[in-house]
Amino acid sequence: MHRRGEVLHITPQVLVEFRNVATRPKAVNGAGLPIVDAEAHAATFESKFPLLADTADVYPAWKTLVSALGIIGKQVHDARLVAVCHAHRATHLLTFNVSHFGRMAAFGPGVVVVDPTSV
Repeated sequence: MHRRGEVLHITPQVLVEFRNVATRPKAVNGAGLPIVDAEAHAATFESKFPLLADTADVYPAWKTLVSALGIIGKQVHDARLVAVCHAHRATHLLTFNVSHFGRMAAFGPGVVVVDPTSV
């Protein structure tokens, strides 16, 4: 999609979660990358994809979403990505974890959840 000229964005949360997984040891479901490599990859992401900032509108959108749908546990992180989409009026969310977003996608202004392998 990026190569086709479509503008894709990244969020601070995605970069935080990337560092978590990238630097976590392989023995505990991580990539086991050295910090310098993880930071280089993150810098590449930041240079290619504009950042959707954590604005003051994100938290209220998130709170409304999790309250309305009774979202708990790890899904609160996924709900935050949907809230970022709502706050920035992003219409699509690209993720390998489409199933994580099923009940959230239609809430509020709605978000189309897209698996990268389908495009």
